[in-house]
Amino acid sequence: MSKTAKFLVISGLALAVGATAALADTATRKRKKNFFEKLFSSSSSNPQRAEKRNRRLFGDRYWERNDPSSGIRIINGQDSADQTIVPQRGGQKVIVASDDDPEGDPGFGMGNLNYAPEKLVSLTGHKFSEPRPADAAAGFVYDALLSAEPGMRVRTDIREAIAEHYRTQNFRPVWLDNGKLSARGADVLKLLAAAGEEGLEPESYLPRSLAAYDVTIPEFDPGAMARLDIELSAAALKYARDASGGQFDPRRLSLYNDVTPGWVKPSQSIKVLAWSPYAVEYLRGLHPTHPAYAAMKAALAEIRKSAVGAPVIGPIADGPIVKTGQSDARVPDVRKRLVELGYADAEFAADDPEVLDADLSVQLRLFQKATGIKNSGLLGPQTVKALNADHSAADEAKLLDNMERLRWLPKNLGARYVFVNQPAFEVRVMDKGEAVWTSRVIVGKPTTQTSVFHDEMETVVFNPSWGVPPSIISNEYLPKLRRDPGYLDRIGFKVVNSQGKVVRSSSVDWSSYGGKVPYGIQQPPGMKNALGELKFLFPNTHNIYMHDTPNRELFDNDVRAYSHGCVRVQNPREFAQVILGWDFSKIDEYTDSGKSQSIKLPVKVPVHITYFTAWPDETGKIAYFNDIYGRDKTMENARSAIVLAER
Repeated sequence: MSKTAKFLVISGLALAVGATAALADTATRKRKKNFFEKLFSSSSSNPQRAEKRNRRLFGDRYWERNDPSSGIRIINGQDSADQTIVPQRGGQKVIVASDDDPEGDPGFGMGNLNYAPEKLVSLTGHKFSEPRPADAAAGFVYDALLSAEPGMRVRTDIREAIAEHYRTQNFRPVWLDNGKLSARGADVLKLLAAAGEEGLEPESYLPRSLAAYDVTIPEFDPGAMARLDIELSAAALKYARDASGGQFDPRRLSLYNDVTPGWVKPSQSIKVLAWSPYAVEYLRGLHPTHPAYAAMKAALAEIRKSAVGAPVIGPIADGPIVKTGQSDARVPDVRKRLVELGYADAEFAADDPEVLDADLSVQLRLFQKATGIKNSGLLGPQTVKALNADHSAADEAKLLDNMERLRWLPKNLGARYVFVNQPAFEVRVMDKGEAVWTSRVIVGKPTTQTSVFHDEMETVVFNPSWGVPPSIISNEYLPKLRRDPGYLDRIGFKVVNSQGKVVRSSSVDWSSYGGKVPYGIQQPPGMKNALGELKFLFPNTHNIYMHDTPNRELFDNDVRAYSHGCVRVQNPREFAQVILGWDFSKIDEYTDSGKSQSIKLPVKVPVHITYFTAWPDETGKIAYFNDIYGRDKTMENARSAIVLAER
């Protein structure tokens, strides 16, 4: 049968049952202590009373981060890189929040969770109202499902799907043919044994009745073969679920993961697996089809094939910084190492092998970017250290983590979509698989992270106003307004009462309010507006959106985790031009007018806010990024927890 025919058969079966379902530089200035600084002041005559009060007001977790014994106190509960560190007498340091971020989202702290695997149950131990079938093979399957002996441990939905399928089919074996493992069954078993190629753990899919994949199958024992039949069904269903949506529920790994993978249902998969002559093709087709997955799979195979810690050349020696156009005796070895690592062409012949020429500088930049160090294109101590390091183990772990994250993505990202990768601090606009626009972005601080979720962009706002969030009103502005009621009038902010009327800031008795203030505060459009010139809206429960910022110097930093969750874009006018399809003159006209205008998109654009610490660069080579929120480690811990749960 042709490949096309095979595809049609599989697709038809699947459709029939619905199966495929750095720190920011800020000026330090003299000023009076604000409310929070006084609150956490170490001059209290009774430290125990102060600690007790602060624990009561802010909770144990908050106090532990502000414990004077640590030598650091945190003002306003922000412990990000975007702060001014002020030395205090006695060696203590006060970290003063300096980031005037507009969102004000309190966040979830680091948000990483200790993964608790879902409860597994025995595959056997069922009770049926049907009598034992007269057919010998079916009778042994019936006995295997009823057995009180502890069986292979599986998810409840897999257990139920298997029992229901065998019951409705009068307990006929799925993978046996005349008491022996069928060719279909042998092919599926071979696929499960090769699960490592997909970044999965083969042992997770090994039927319990087999000690290993390569052992002799006990075809002389009909009872053992019946157990193998139901266990192979269970293993194939687990593989189908993991391939289609991942091994982990992302929401149980981080409070910031708001994604529901598209797991195929066991009750649907079992029907395709039982009746399709192409079960292996069906299972393979459940893996992600995104080009990034194929690139990671190839990189994983290459790492595992290479001899770990066996470089072609010896360590590159330390020495002075070498700039483009300069000579150094180490340059030939640098070139060889880059060839070894796949960043340079072995056939390239330099005019002078000891000169760091422009081509080598570009290759160094690619390596530096992928390694997470400053991509200067120069040869310095950090680059030498990175070139001498064995990255294979760390890279392999990152590939496993990110192949898993790819399984969480929607199956269809859209023909044209916005793709934000937080660890890369980058946004891309993709159109038919090609990146048509790329820009740097700023994402959330470690304690107020940008969530992972998928939505649709609906509106572009030119010259937006900023409605100050209640948390920033109470924590940032209220202490100033108690001392200086007219402060907001002078800086041009509007104060609106509960009736929607604009009132003067100086007319309000701010000292009469505690944490809850019955007024709204709005910053009108302008050069200093916290949202900048443009805002891009995709309504979501996280109140996260993309916007410009007046603090554009922050984009020069390599690590750009400064916000309360929203995504700040370096080139917002370009972004608006790409999203709206307007020419630049029209974008400039709307922006330079100073008038606040909201433009609805004629067609909503999918937005994918993601977290990938490994991703193919423009050449297709995998680039690796720093795990800014510690989520890789969380996933590695979860992987260990699953292995223990399955034993």
